[in-house]
Amino acid sequence: MENKFKKGLILGGLLAVGAAVGFAFTKPGQELLENVQDDAKMLAKKIKKALHKMEDVTKETYDNLVETVVEEYATKKELAIDVKNALVDTLRREWHAMEEQYQDLKADEEIE
Repeated sequence: MENKFKKGLILGGLLAVGAAVGFAFTKPGQELLENVQDDAKMLAKKIKKALHKMEDVTKETYDNLVETVVEEYATKKELAIDVKNALVDTLRREWHAMEEQYQDLKADEEIE
């Protein structure tokens, strides 16, 4: 019985992935992906500006900032939860790049 359940679970997962991939290749799917990418770029700029105003930035403060910025944007634009979560995940993955830029800016400010 458990073996059939696992097979069904795996098959269901594969079908879901197939449907998502199929949707991504349709015109509406591509447009949605482009819109999410544009939103992520715009939000990344907003987050970067907020980071530059902060004294001490850690991974935790960055993650909290991402959550806050995306939540405000998602509420304003009435985004679906899946889109909101995708934006949060995408922006959280940018931590190392944002940290590096933050450190470079702080180093430049100390030199001046």
